[in-house]
Amino acid sequence: MTTSRASDQTTASLLCEFLRLFYDKGWVAGTGGGICGALADGTMLMAPTGVHKERVTVDDLFRVDRQAAVVSPPKNPGLRLTECSTIFCAIAERRKAGSVMHSHALTAVLAADVARGGDRIIIRDLEMLKGIRGCTNADHHAVPVVDNTAREPELVAGIRRALDAPEFQHTACVLVRHHGAYIWGEDLWEAKRHAEVYHFLFEAVVGRARPA
Repeated sequence: MTTSRASDQTTASLLCEFLRLFYDKGWVAGTGGGICGALADGTMLMAPTGVHKERVTVDDLFRVDRQAAVVSPPKNPGLRLTECSTIFCAIAERRKAGSVMHSHALTAVLAADVARGGDRIIIRDLEMLKGIRGCTNADHHAVPVVDNTAREPELVAGIRRALDAPEFQHTACVLVRHHGAYIWGEDLWEAKRHAEVYHFLFEAVVGRARPA
């Protein structure tokens, strides 16, 4: 699949726009969650941590290399790079992702609970599976579930193991137990679509798991 690379200015603007959209949906409330997007030179823009994501502007974004080292700090002083930075870079490396979003949505947390301590949930018999690149509505779509850690950089090893596992090669999402989800795409627009589709699928999985 060939994707067109947006200009750096467009990428920065879309990151802020999508954060506002995700806030409205309840996925990045309370300063939680985040997003990143790749630039033409291979570096990435990332939203800061500890701020209200619906208020992030292009002047607040960090530019980092693929090892999460800061190349250019934001124009606004006093901001801190997201703790998701090393996870974003790991996903970009393993899956050639051009954008990754981190959701704190309640439905993502509850969907991971459906695994009942296991390492995956299986999503099936849902038309919306077609919204995930490479999936059909006949698929049994395996989404990995990894255990949460005290700090997000400590999640990198578990997420890398999930990304490398053959049974999860068709997923564009990792669920983190009691925490949320990381969802990605080849570019910002695919990441947005995947985020919307997976959150619908989470709701369906949780709804179906409830006792009748």
